[in-house]
Amino acid sequence: MNDFFLNGVGTMTGGVFDEIKIDGSGKCTGDLKARHISVDGSFQCMGSVETEFLDCDGAAEFESYVKATRIDVDGMMKVKNGTRIEAEEILCDGLIRIEGEISADRIKAHGCISANEIVGDHIVIKSHVSKFLRLFTKDLSTVQLIEATTIELRGVTAGTVNGQDVRIGPYCRIGNLDCNGTLYVDPKAEVKNITGNYTQVSE
Repeated sequence: MNDFFLNGVGTMTGGVFDEIKIDGSGKCTGDLKARHISVDGSFQCMGSVETEFLDCDGAAEFESYVKATRIDVDGMMKVKNGTRIEAEEILCDGLIRIEGEISADRIKAHGCISANEIVGDHIVIKSHVSKFLRLFTKDLSTVQLIEATTIELRGVTAGTVNGQDVRIGPYCRIGNLDCNGTLYVDPKAEVKNITGNYTQVSE
């Protein structure tokens, strides 16, 4: 398989590659499959993306679904049109914004995630807005539905949280929380409604 490296401004039509590296400003008009995709500049893809590893240190915008084994976002990643991100592992120290669903076995985020739904097994979102991210968003993470076996949140606004073992940290605002294992709620968090067969624990 071929590689595709872009250091300036360019457009590609899609295809199958081993490695794609965008250091400039790139656009893809079709579907992409690659072992490794790295975005250090800006990249817009009109089609779907399938990759083993997506590394976004710059700004990436996708018009269709993204499927990966691992996603690492230190910059900004946006997925439009109500589609989905599917991965085994997602690491986010930057910003992920999607109008649809994120599905991942493991999510660990110290940046900001905005999504309609996040579904997984082990989800940790401890949001903070760095000086860089303040240029693009003033909000911490906002999600309509979070559902996982183990959930740990800080600085997250969510409509509904469903989990087995749940830790709600400071600066969270949760509408409905359903827990059927162990539950911790920080005094600086706001939870309107709690249901389920849970055991409340102290910190």
